[in-house]
Amino acid sequence: MILGHYATALLPYSRFKQFPFWVFLVAANVPEFLWLILALTGVEVTTPSSLLDATFQGLKVQMTYSHNLIPGILQALVFGGVVFAVFRNRGFALWCGFLVVLHILCDLLVGFEHQILDSNSPVVSLNSYLYFPHLAILFEFLFSLVCIFYYFRTEKRSGNPVSKQKAILLISVFSIGILMWLPSATIPLKDLLSFIVP
Repeated sequence: MILGHYATALLPYSRFKQFPFWVFLVAANVPEFLWLILALTGVEVTTPSSLLDATFQGLKVQMTYSHNLIPGILQALVFGGVVFAVFRNRGFALWCGFLVVLHILCDLLVGFEHQILDSNSPVVSLNSYLYFPHLAILFEFLFSLVCIFYYFRTEKRSGNPVSKQKAILLISVFSIGILMWLPSATIPLKDLLSFIVP
């Protein structure tokens, strides 16, 4: 998943508004940030190296430390521990740790190949970006809508209904941000750009 992870940050937000929302956003993307660092340093090699040549189906990634199941659980424990040390709220820290684990679980359904521990351990993901990338992107879109509408529901129940403008903005950002990747599932960005700029 890409933007779908950001949508998960909305799930606990209504109950923890006394804390900064950006912490939930970071928690929901800890594995992604770690992967970017490891990819840039050559630890988790990604090919092709240029985004212009990449497709979801053609991207080869090794995410041993950032996205495999057991490393993901360790990231959740560390991040949840840091949040608890800073904010001294068990519920907030548990939700932050859970969002890290939820990132990994979501990527097992919508993402690349992931194993339990290292590259030689059993595969636990569907590797949907390789086998059915368009369907994977559509599933991410639907998942994001579920998260958004759950947030609308919890806000309404707590007496703070989301305004129509905010609702339209949230739905639009996630709809455009996710569905725009459909062509890139199988067509490199440079080929898509060649249609626009001959």
